[in-house]
Amino acid sequence: MDRLRARISRRLHPFRHKEPASNNQYTSSNYRRSDLAEPAQELSKTSTPSVSSEVPITNKNEYEEAVPWSNPEESRSLSPSDARGEVCSAKGEGNTPGSSFFESSKEPDGDEKIPRNLWNEAFESLSLTTQGQLRQLGYEPSSNIEQEGDLDILREALQEKMALCDGKALKYQEQFVRDYAAKCATWIELIGDLVIPFAPSQAAGPWGLIKVALKMPVKYADGMAALLGTVERVLHATFRGREYESAYAIGKSDIVDTLRRDLVHVYQAVLELLSYSIDMLSKSAWVRILDTMFDKGSGLFSDLTAKEEELAKTAQACSAATGGKTIQHLQDIRGHLPRIETQVAECLEKLEWREALEILDWISPVKYGSHHNNVRGNRTPDTGDWLLQKGAFRDWEESSSSAVLWLRGSPGVGKTFLTSRVIDHVQDTLARTPNDEGFAYFYCNRTEDIRTRPLAVAQSYVRQLSSSASKSSLLYIQSRLRASYQEMRMRGADLDFERCKGLLLESLNLYPRTTLVLDAFDECDPASRGNLIRLFEDLLSSSTRPVKVFIASRPDRDVQQQVRSHPNIEVQATDNHQDIQAYISQEMLRLFEKNSAFRKLQDEIESTLSDKCQGMFQWTYLQIKQLEKCISPEAIRDCLGALPKTLDETYDRLYEEIENHPPHDRDLALRALKWVLAAREPLGREALLEAVRINPDITTTELCAPVSDDALLALCRNFLVIDSERDVWRVSHLSVAEYFELRRSWTTIITNLMVGKACLLFMLSDTCWNKTIYSTDAQGLFSRPKERYFTRPFLYYISCYWPEHIAILDPAEVSEDDSSRVTELLERFLGAPQDSSAQYQVWARFNANFQPVKNSILAVCMYGLQVSEAWWHEGELDLASTNEFGQTYMTLAAGNGHIPIMRILLAKGGTLGIQGDSYESTPLIEAAMNEHIEVARYLLEDRKADVNLLVCSERSFMSCALEAAVWIRNYDLVQFLVCQGHADVNIQSRHSEHGSPLALASSENWLEGVKLLVEQGGADVDLVLHYGDYGSALVAAAAVRHEGCSETLQYLVEIQRADVNLPLTAGIYGSALAAAVDASDTERVQYLVEVGKADVNMPLPNFDYGSALSRALYIWRMVFYGFYISDGCDYDPLGELVRVLLAAGARVVLNVGNGEIVDALEAFHGRRRPRPRCESTSDEEDYHGSSSDDDGDADVLPDEEDEDNERVTIARAIGTAMLADLERALWQQYTSGALSPEEAKYVEAKYGQEMGQRLSN
Repeated sequence: MDRLRARISRRLHPFRHKEPASNNQYTSSNYRRSDLAEPAQELSKTSTPSVSSEVPITNKNEYEEAVPWSNPEESRSLSPSDARGEVCSAKGEGNTPGSSFFESSKEPDGDEKIPRNLWNEAFESLSLTTQGQLRQLGYEPSSNIEQEGDLDILREALQEKMALCDGKALKYQEQFVRDYAAKCATWIELIGDLVIPFAPSQAAGPWGLIKVALKMPVKYADGMAALLGTVERVLHATFRGREYESAYAIGKSDIVDTLRRDLVHVYQAVLELLSYSIDMLSKSAWVRILDTMFDKGSGLFSDLTAKEEELAKTAQACSAATGGKTIQHLQDIRGHLPRIETQVAECLEKLEWREALEILDWISPVKYGSHHNNVRGNRTPDTGDWLLQKGAFRDWEESSSSAVLWLRGSPGVGKTFLTSRVIDHVQDTLARTPNDEGFAYFYCNRTEDIRTRPLAVAQSYVRQLSSSASKSSLLYIQSRLRASYQEMRMRGADLDFERCKGLLLESLNLYPRTTLVLDAFDECDPASRGNLIRLFEDLLSSSTRPVKVFIASRPDRDVQQQVRSHPNIEVQATDNHQDIQAYISQEMLRLFEKNSAFRKLQDEIESTLSDKCQGMFQWTYLQIKQLEKCISPEAIRDCLGALPKTLDETYDRLYEEIENHPPHDRDLALRALKWVLAAREPLGREALLEAVRINPDITTTELCAPVSDDALLALCRNFLVIDSERDVWRVSHLSVAEYFELRRSWTTIITNLMVGKACLLFMLSDTCWNKTIYSTDAQGLFSRPKERYFTRPFLYYISCYWPEHIAILDPAEVSEDDSSRVTELLERFLGAPQDSSAQYQVWARFNANFQPVKNSILAVCMYGLQVSEAWWHEGELDLASTNEFGQTYMTLAAGNGHIPIMRILLAKGGTLGIQGDSYESTPLIEAAMNEHIEVARYLLEDRKADVNLLVCSERSFMSCALEAAVWIRNYDLVQFLVCQGHADVNIQSRHSEHGSPLALASSENWLEGVKLLVEQGGADVDLVLHYGDYGSALVAAAAVRHEGCSETLQYLVEIQRADVNLPLTAGIYGSALAAAVDASDTERVQYLVEVGKADVNMPLPNFDYGSALSRALYIWRMVFYGFYISDGCDYDPLGELVRVLLAAGARVVLNVGNGEIVDALEAFHGRRRPRPRCESTSDEEDYHGSSSDDDGDADVLPDEEDEDNERVTIARAIGTAMLADLERALWQQYTSGALSPEEAKYVEAKYGQEMGQRLSN
């Protein structure tokens, strides 16, 4: 019971009146590795008045903002005498987590009975002047042993520094000053987590001096950088010294004596650096510290680095002397020091694996992990390390600034393998060491359509950053991302580029550091890859935490223009020479097993290939494949003597070999190549083997004999390979696709022409449709049938993608004969526009877009298929007919961007007005919804469509074209509609959820769109809306489910001076303040009150609850008692918000007009809002009676019978404290005369003097 009372007491603390803080009062942060949080009063009793005592807190309120409240479940107070015996290390028994007060578990023998205090020796080696300066600071070498709680105090001080850096976004020379504090925090955690029990001498350190440094009053970026840079460097050296000392500095030998000497030198340099830095900081001369900090050639920082390097060499010698034993911890943290921050875990929640996978797959379906596994599996072991040792790479990785590193190289030099090495390096580092960092990567690939899209890259990054690198396998996902997913799914929205950017920026500002890797940027769609660079630039400029971006690509001209301003590493032939040699040696071992002749010629083969490869892995790979076909030593030598000089010459020879095959074998190989090059998604092993059996150059649908995968690989002469990880066919290298496109003129039209004809022939064949093509699982209607619905993989591919292969064929680029052939096959398959063929009906069976299946015109309108004019005249068209989604032929064609089809339909009587049955829309709205700006231009300029035509129906998704364009956040389209289409920016619609385009943009926190509508379109920021959920654009911005004050809210309030207290007639909130309350965002409420001058007592008679305070209390009660008791949530979500409103003067009882008094206490009790009229309620009993009618569902506090439930007990205590605060505020308002006469009369009648007497007692 005592423990329960203690927990309740701590939880009640926020509800009690705060007294002025004294210097010995502080609240401990909640750290994952520490549950020691002794009160400062206890610390002050046990500490001497030296630099090792606690950091004083002079302003409690400021401290509480910087440091979160401790979790009582994890935090408890121990007396100094209890702490050492009761608390165990996070990594081993008998050690204290969160502090590093270690006791030796061994007793050295002989002369080592009393271990040497190396810090004392370091102090004695200092000059007398420096010793005196340190003693003045309170440093005594005989008492510099780490005291209980020292590291906790340092953690708290660093948390304050990080909060200050966050608040002011401090940067010095592009370095994030906050990252220095994050590094310091990680060193503290690593020091505290050491499992080796230290003797007192080994537990010594400069802790008191560090505390003195952290107490220095520094506010500006340069001063904070000097301070935290010094502390980070000191902690780094101290940690390494501790590890070396514990591992090697025990016993007697010459090498151990040398190690101790080097340790003394390092500790001496640490003390000198601290002495100097504290002196300079006290004189506000931090520029001198920064000069030496960034000077790698001289100064105290450089001196410390040199002594550390000497120490490391000696430690290596000690390691060799002890049988090669190394300190794994030091290996783990070299280079990249992972950041550890407790607040990251607070933003993650663990989900059931089904829900987690559903969310992640919705965000991005790209199998990025499989892509990496495939590249890594093909990479020769122990290659690529040279890149990690490059100075440019180390600077990129280790600096505290955001940075981009560009790896550039010619085709075939192994850039993708090098990228995979970087990914492995980051993953391995983060896996070995606890961290809270973000990490994401993506492999672009021109041969897979989805992997060329910038949006796919952004979506994959969002997916991977949904959790920190250390939590991914545990299904921990950001709570806010889950909420965004649920909201967008409810609205039927997808993750577009703007939403991805917003989510990515939230992730970057959550994690202490994030690394993004992008391979083959040059393979991204050239028309849109500029969006990706702009995304990186926006993230780098907007993030408040360091972001590391690694990009690998060819040095193409347009790529160079986009990334040339950033540091880069060019892959030269000499750079990867050793990697290629390792690859050749590995391949030779495989050749030895097949033919002993290779063993005899090993040196000659390796030297020849190594000399002629010019740094190209692909060239080397192909030459080894050619050598592999040789049998005799003479043939091997002949092949070596005739090696082609370039990659293109190699491909010419391979292509010539294919051409020299027998005709049927040649055609099989060429068909396979065209299928792989044209495929919309990689073809599986069996799918391609079935596809190449179709001969598109004959008129029959007869298939040729089956061929095996080994036989097809041999015929294709290493142009194709089977991806072992995914079991799909692909080109062996991107340069293969480029060779056929540039050297063999295999354009997109050529490859898709062959594949398109093959698809149509197959679809018309008895082999395809006269057998059971669907599995027994096939049922229901979908926009695209699932792969498991088909009996063979090839049937799935051809069913999904045949229209795309046909639609891409431009008649202007296809010969007349080929065009006629395709049209003839297509029309045979389609049948008549509204009387389709049997084959078409089988194909369209499960696709909702094409119901009813009799109407093959639906496929023509959706894909823009080119058919003959005669086909359009095959029967009468019912232009009012719709598909399963309620779309007409016109809206379907407009929504998919097919202007030629629209012209034909308009000529046949189609209209531009409202159409559809279960779903009403217009062609212009559909064009806008699907971002087809050229269709919108055609409709507005050529066909004179009404841009402001409203669809006022519950069966519509968007009410007008401008609303649709704002919804998808297409800036160019919105600008076109507003500036050239002259759309009404203040248009209102009865069935619009948002009320106006500006309210929609505001609710989505789309600042660019809001600015465009206001500044270019002239939208009225104070327009009172008659429809929708908000009532005004400002309310929409205030209601956003988003932490803090959004940029949009600030823009409307501060730049556009929107009226925060605008009287509203529609919506569900009544005011911007009420909307912020409903969003449960204290910061937003404070902003509206302090900056926007929101009236906390604004009456809301026509809206739920009647006032902002009543709304807050009713929601507080529902959330707290609902979620806390049932789910065990350990927080008070709205309590602070209520206190903010009360502090701003919110009246507990409020006259909202028309004789109605709103009582916030009634809302707290969960009672429905009473509506008495003052003029008709002169009798006091009326007040009492009016509130009793709705008491049936009210429940002030949990039942007494639940007293044994600990959470219920705590909830009751917190609720009681909240109630006391409200009653106290009401009585103060009543006695001070702050209430109106009607309100005072209500209080007297409702509560009388009983409340005052109770409060007085």
